[in-house]
Amino acid sequence: MSHTVKDAKNNLSGLIRLAEKGEPQIIRRHDTEVAVVVSIADWQKVNGKKESLVEFLRNSPLDEILPYLERPDDLPREVIV
Repeated sequence: MSHTVKDAKNNLSGLIRLAEKGEPQIIRRHDTEVAVVVSIADWQKVNGKKESLVEFLRNSPLDEILPYLERPDDLPREVIV
């Protein structure tokens, strides 16, 4: 459901209650959607613990596919400066 900023300010507890039930509430300013009220459970699903790049690479299946990757034996390109 969508609300103006003014309506959202006047009925914040109602918006929070709806969000807790799993119904995200969109807030508009001048007919432009600017914010969303969501439950903490929904927020954590989207923004859970972020992996570092190192953790991501360690958890990736990259080591399983590396043996199947081939690089061409071509000479590198000539660089003109």
